[in-house]
Amino acid sequence: MHRVILHGSCRADGRSAALADELFNACIEECPDDGVSIVSVSSTEVGPCIGCDKCRAVADEPIHLFEEGDPLLPQETVAESGALFHHCVIDDDMNEVRKHLDAADELIVVCPVYFASVPAQMKALLDRLQPYYFTDLRTRPKRPAVIHVVGAGGDPHGFEPLIGTVRSALSVAGFAVELVLDWVGKIRADGEITADAEEYPLPPVGGFGAMGLDFDDDYEVVEVEGTEEIEEIEEAEGDEGVGEVVEPRPKDRAKLSVSQKAPAPKQGAPKSGSRGPRKSSGKGGGPAYGKKNTKKKGNGRGGHR
Repeated sequence: MHRVILHGSCRADGRSAALADELFNACIEECPDDGVSIVSVSSTEVGPCIGCDKCRAVADEPIHLFEEGDPLLPQETVAESGALFHHCVIDDDMNEVRKHLDAADELIVVCPVYFASVPAQMKALLDRLQPYYFTDLRTRPKRPAVIHVVGAGGDPHGFEPLIGTVRSALSVAGFAVELVLDWVGKIRADGEITADAEEYPLPPVGGFGAMGLDFDDDYEVVEVEGTEEIEEIEEAEGDEGVGEVVEPRPKDRAKLSVSQKAPAPKQGAPKSGSRGPRKSSGKGGGPAYGKKNTKKKGNGRGGHR
């Protein structure tokens, strides 16, 4: 069995890096016969997807050639899907990232919260999973994935968008998120773990907000003084085929205007500046599920065992 830890922070020595190292060491100590490796966005060069769809085409040769005994041989479902024959035209470290992901029997994602979602570097990596979309990997049996969410705390908007983003991208690559562990506010800046992670309820596909939506509603685009407004059409009771348009927003609603020049600053004016739900049950007992490891940390970078 091979486990891959995907570290989604652009900081090489932050809270999430400390947790990723702890999990790496726990994997080695608790599962010495298994393989484990870390893929970190802080040490890989992965550019953003450019939406060219060149990865739709099927190449004559796979992106990687393997020798017998290679610790990163592709997992069986990946090899059978033909994913190795869908190349990306961008020449960077993503091919190496894909090699690790393709070998993973289990994926462990450690990611900090940036404005309720993932950092830009992590989003670029997730977007580059697009080649998998053009294969049938997403329809095959999924490999398990666990998300460890890390943050200092204090943001009232939570991290549900992070879960949705990671979950969606990993799905096309053949992974299913089975568990989310909340470490927010439980790891100090120096990496010390101060409390156990709490299991976060996995949102339904589409998010909790989708539960109250009625997708049978009809919508119509109406013209209002030169702008297009999306207005809901409600069927008038008793009038078959007749709809009632909801009143548009007030005409005097606030608008962004840049028609006036800003006043010129006075001579000698100083420039503006800036100052510088329940605890995890230890599901499975494995390192991916939040079991703390208090052993001395190693560098954990790209190791195999």
